[in-house]
Amino acid sequence: MTEKTDTKFRKPGFTAAIVVGLLMGLFCGLFFGEYTRWIKWMGDAFVGLLQMAILPYVAVSLIVNVGRLTSTSGARLLRVSVLVLAILWAVGLATLLIMMQAFPAWDTGSFFSSLFTEEPPAHNWLDLFIPSNPFRSLADNSIPAVVVFSIGIGIALTMIPNKEVFLDPLDVLVAALSKLNKLVVKLTPIGMFAIVAYATGTTDVVQFALIQGYLLTYCVTAIVLTFIVLPAMVSALTPLKFWDVLRVSYDPLIAAFVIGNSFVVLPMVIESIKQLEEKQMELDDPDDHAPEYLVPLAYPFPDVGRIVGLIFIPFAAWFYGNTIDLDRYPALMGVGLLGSFGKPVITIPLLLNLAEIPGDIFNLFLASGVIAARFGDLMKTMHLFAFTLLVSFALRGMMRLNWPKLIVQFAGSTILLLAAAFLIRGYLDANFKDYYSKEKLVTEREMEFPSTRPLSNINPSVLTESNPNPDPIQEGESRIDRIKRRGVIRIGFDSDKMPFSYFSASNQLIGFDIEMAYYLADDLKVNIEFVPMDRNDLESELRNDHFDLAMSAIEGTVGHAVELPSIVSYMDVTLAVVVPDYMKHNFRTPETILGTPDLKLAIVKNSFFADRAPKVIPDNVELVEIESASEYFEGIHTQVNGLVISAESGSAWTLRRPRFTVANPLKSRIKVPLYYLTSADTQFQVFLNNWLLLKRAEGTYQQLYDHWILGEDNQEKSPRWCVIRDVLGWVD
Repeated sequence: MTEKTDTKFRKPGFTAAIVVGLLMGLFCGLFFGEYTRWIKWMGDAFVGLLQMAILPYVAVSLIVNVGRLTSTSGARLLRVSVLVLAILWAVGLATLLIMMQAFPAWDTGSFFSSLFTEEPPAHNWLDLFIPSNPFRSLADNSIPAVVVFSIGIGIALTMIPNKEVFLDPLDVLVAALSKLNKLVVKLTPIGMFAIVAYATGTTDVVQFALIQGYLLTYCVTAIVLTFIVLPAMVSALTPLKFWDVLRVSYDPLIAAFVIGNSFVVLPMVIESIKQLEEKQMELDDPDDHAPEYLVPLAYPFPDVGRIVGLIFIPFAAWFYGNTIDLDRYPALMGVGLLGSFGKPVITIPLLLNLAEIPGDIFNLFLASGVIAARFGDLMKTMHLFAFTLLVSFALRGMMRLNWPKLIVQFAGSTILLLAAAFLIRGYLDANFKDYYSKEKLVTEREMEFPSTRPLSNINPSVLTESNPNPDPIQEGESRIDRIKRRGVIRIGFDSDKMPFSYFSASNQLIGFDIEMAYYLADDLKVNIEFVPMDRNDLESELRNDHFDLAMSAIEGTVGHAVELPSIVSYMDVTLAVVVPDYMKHNFRTPETILGTPDLKLAIVKNSFFADRAPKVIPDNVELVEIESASEYFEGIHTQVNGLVISAESGSAWTLRRPRFTVANPLKSRIKVPLYYLTSADTQFQVFLNNWLLLKRAEGTYQQLYDHWILGEDNQEKSPRWCVIRDVLGWVD
């Protein structure tokens, strides 16, 4: 038997010390702001000390306590544990389904994401669950594998008659590890101070503006589950009172929330449950040490917090104005439940891919972890309390099914969750709809050039008609010589190539290629004339010297390769299909396209897609040539179901036309090269190739790609607000 529960560190003075440390950390963070960065090592050291003995404690405790079970008690433990876990999972899934109603429906779009072309990371289920090398599993903190190994050893010990010879010394080790954990826990007030001070002083609250809907829903759900639903369920099924469950779980919940790690509070959970059970049963009960193996047993399995965390997927769909087809939910729930055994950083990208949601929102998920993960630890900790108490009382035959109380609490919890969901829905619908409108992100986007080249004297002019250059190239003169002599470079543009070249809401010519033209002109120390070009007569306009260079996302075609000189491709884009939101499920794969009758897809004349689409699109699809992409989005061709276009351009168009979405039926297998085109001039061609290489090397290309294609803003981060600088003015 282990030593009696030591509750010294549970006295009110210890809880008060934790609260004082938390409040002092909060004050320190607000007062000093980012000057608290140095204190991070104290918080890291505290968490490291907490983790030091936890995994060995879990492993040895499971071996000892499972090893002492008989075959009969072990089988009973398995049945009861599976049943209780299934009940808790059902509560989590029901909560998830209710809280999904918090997101109102509206249409919006998104920029292109590089994850559109990448396969999501996959779980290595064998490494996660199979301890092929137990020591590596311990070193890697692979909790499921360690639990499997420990349970396996414990089960083997149940069949050995003289097992006490081995288990008694392990009891001493368990007691030593438990005592070590208690010694470290006494440092909790100091650790709380350091962790809260650093988090408060350095967390950028601005980044959470983009994910308020998710954080609001997730955090409210966590509070309701942790402090109402789960304690109420325990009180309805056991002799325990609702307030007793909350009172004894107070310290572990605070610690898990502030530290941001439920694993390190396992000893606190075990001691709290022992303290609670002492009031309900005799200390000489043969199973009085059940919490020591039930808590570690439950830890590696998905908890209600992990299940509720899947709310990020419907949030992401809402954020982008998408809808998830009903037939996708069973697969998403199944994969999400299995994925909950692993880490969310692997599971969430996989689920986003399955739901066909742009993966760039995953970065917002990571940013939200500073707050959301702490509420997840709240739910995880209360989940461990609920599981351990329910199983422990069931094994002792002390479960009582109070139907009236259970029905009242079930109905009350359901009504409370529904009320929370619809209150949040109303708040989001009233306050966030304009905030999440994405059209201005593309129509009012500003160029980076003025801030990066503030001394530039470029004053561009945009012509309304395309005519030959009024100053022809003289005999023996190269094109680049003429450009320098005139002090002007003529750039051909197509204003229908968003986000590469298009007119903003203020009628300014902007885009990736337009800004590249600014850098080209500035490097040559000349001005710019933008000349509208006709994509159907591009070769002729170049030969007749209408412009020096065509820069508007021109796809490489066989015709261009034959007629025009070779310049290196500056970008590869991805073939995709833009379709109305309600038809996205018809374009998941080539097979779903084949199964949809009477489909018509538009292709822009004289584009790569016009050349390539007939070779890759299934035969049952009729292809319709149109003059420009805008014709499709403006509804001129109402009989057409979709537009074959690059994912990069299509994504930008969905920002202006949010009822459309980008489908990826070919799974990014076809890349389309983009070129800047000029007429024959070897010197100019060599210069352009070298200039493109230079722009890549110096980072200009990547900066513009992030800004125009990915929709990122390169803004300098302002210092975190703090009292010492922004109120007292003691520091700059």
